[in-house]
Amino acid sequence: MKQLANSSVSIWRAALGTMALAAATMAGTAHAADNYPSKPITLVIPYSAGGSTDILGRLLAQKLGESMNASVIVENKPGANGTIGVDRVAKAAPDGYTIVLGDVGGLAISPSLYPKLPYQPMKDLVPVSLVGRSPLVLTVGNNSPLKSLNELTAAAKAEPSKLNYPSSGTGGPNHMGGELYAMQANVKVTHVPYKGSAPSVVSLVAGETDFGFLTAVTINAQLKAGNLRALAVAHDSRLPAMPDVPTMNEAGLKGFMADAWFMAAVPAGTPQPIVDRLYREIAKILPQEDVKAKLDSVGVLPAGLSPKASTTFLRNEIAKWNEVVKTAKITLD
Repeated sequence: MKQLANSSVSIWRAALGTMALAAATMAGTAHAADNYPSKPITLVIPYSAGGSTDILGRLLAQKLGESMNASVIVENKPGANGTIGVDRVAKAAPDGYTIVLGDVGGLAISPSLYPKLPYQPMKDLVPVSLVGRSPLVLTVGNNSPLKSLNELTAAAKAEPSKLNYPSSGTGGPNHMGGELYAMQANVKVTHVPYKGSAPSVVSLVAGETDFGFLTAVTINAQLKAGNLRALAVAHDSRLPAMPDVPTMNEAGLKGFMADAWFMAAVPAGTPQPIVDRLYREIAKILPQEDVKAKLDSVGVLPAGLSPKASTTFLRNEIAKWNEVVKTAKITLD
């Protein structure tokens, strides 16, 4: 009986210790959130300066700094389709002081492309908010005989594999957009990878390639110059900057959506109050008129999804692009 009593006391003490530790942890987390931010925040951009992600990231850093009365430092960490920068944040301390503005490449496509990817987006990161979406635009050269999506699809079916499309590199959004089109339209087309966005645009202007799925910011100058024509937008609504260009749905391919989207995320284990605080700040920033104007100028539609909705969105995007990679048998070899 004495041993049983001693055992019960030991169990009770252990339980009390566990409860005390949990309470202390919760108190520490709450205290950290209350004082957040108390030092500079680093916003990692997994691409070089000057691109869409960098433009959006620097705007976000400026606005977060103003809103939170804190210093937000931009750190460009390019390489390997955005995976180097994402990995930098996945391995950072989960304290809210290191954020990544990842994109569809580093967060949703790369898990299927890289067998040895050093991080798992759904395990090692916590989405804060889908910040914006930059729908791909079905584009042809101005001298192209193709005047609509239906004409493109008819031509592709008439001569399988003859029509080709450019991308800024294998596995990027432009490439994946073309493969998704081939799957959903049930056609065979040929992918032509270039080293960067600029030469891929030039290939369309010069007539070296037949069509492409490119972002609005990439083609904007050539559209205005009359060297390219936009046939459709790969989104469920038209772009404010291109109100006369129909969606792919309106043009005849139901349910086709392909975005070069951008998502803020933090390391897994970041206290939920800090995640929620960052989300609230982003949600306040996106409706501001100067922010909307800047996003519109680069063809980005503000999103501002909650952490929960962003997590669901990311999970669905990973599954979607995994199917495309497997079906098209895309490799980086």
